[in-house]
Amino acid sequence: MRKFFIGLAVVLAFGLVDGTAHALSEDDKKQIDKQIEDFFMRNPEKLEQALDNMQVYLTARAERQRAEALSNNAENLYRNAADYSMGPENAPITIVEFFDYNCGYCKRSFAPLMEVLEENKDVRLVFKEYPILGEASYLASSAALAINDKMKYLTYHSKLMTHQGRISQSVIEKTLSDMKLPPQKLQSDARSDKYVLQLAATRQLADAIGVNGTPAFVINGTLFPGALDKAELTQAIKSARADLKAK
Repeated sequence: MRKFFIGLAVVLAFGLVDGTAHALSEDDKKQIDKQIEDFFMRNPEKLEQALDNMQVYLTARAERQRAEALSNNAENLYRNAADYSMGPENAPITIVEFFDYNCGYCKRSFAPLMEVLEENKDVRLVFKEYPILGEASYLASSAALAINDKMKYLTYHSKLMTHQGRISQSVIEKTLSDMKLPPQKLQSDARSDKYVLQLAATRQLADAIGVNGTPAFVINGTLFPGALDKAELTQAIKSARADLKAK
């Protein structure tokens, strides 16, 4: 393990490249390895500095890759016709939320998110059904998609997001019944290939852009993993507006 870290450090500390390394004989490589190891043993602070440089490099590379993935998937993120949304279609700022109905942090984010939308009429919200917390979550999301009516979907979404406790099949059925919707038919419709493929596509999209938990927000090309309170959402929108003005 020590030699592995030393090898990483060497790349940054001495700028060795593959072409140079391949040109060396095995004896030369062993001699250089020994000299480098001796150097770092005598100067441990240099190893620490090199490892810090490596961490900076890896972090910057990950951020570049994430930005590229977000850009490459922009159409699917913001303009997928299968997704429900709130707000003007031509809004300059779009919030995309990946959520699970059984995610406590998603429920905590719901009220602040609605408040921010109410206060910012030029912001659009896109709902990404991303059930990752079990079968009940999957049933809740597939039923939501099968409602196939924007206003009724938003009502259903609001009811589940404000429900105290875990969402189960019985909660789903009661919610649909309270809304005068046929629970059995909707849950049957929810099993169709259309909605199975849509949820699978959302999971693939999440993987592609680095979303691995809920909630996660994408706001005008910036990924915010985890819950956001009202102040954080407001600041993110403010930053997005500033970026638009700067372009």
